[in-house]
Amino acid sequence: MSRTITDNVGEIETICKTDPARVGDLVKLVFRSDDDADPPFNVRIKSPSGKVIIERVLRDLPTGKPQSAPPIEFTASAPGAYKIEIWQLYGKIRGNAVLNVISAM
Repeated sequence: MSRTITDNVGEIETICKTDPARVGDLVKLVFRSDDDADPPFNVRIKSPSGKVIIERVLRDLPTGKPQSAPPIEFTASAPGAYKIEIWQLYGKIRGNAVLNVISAM
């Protein structure tokens, strides 16, 4: 797990491929689940101000493995804690994480 993600709670783990994540960086997120969770999934990312910047339904989890769905990508526009929520639409599997973005140098 990357040091950029500080809190990871639930059955779906969030992994940030951009470490450290800085303002202006393209942030790439992938997810891992120990259980064979059936799709679809919903992912929601909130900026440090609380505004929803991404809300999307995923047919498959982007795992970063060959032939998986592409990572979830966004450009970090402000420093602070980005809240990431992912959940199975027709099940009980969930995951919550906090992504810390630092100021650009």
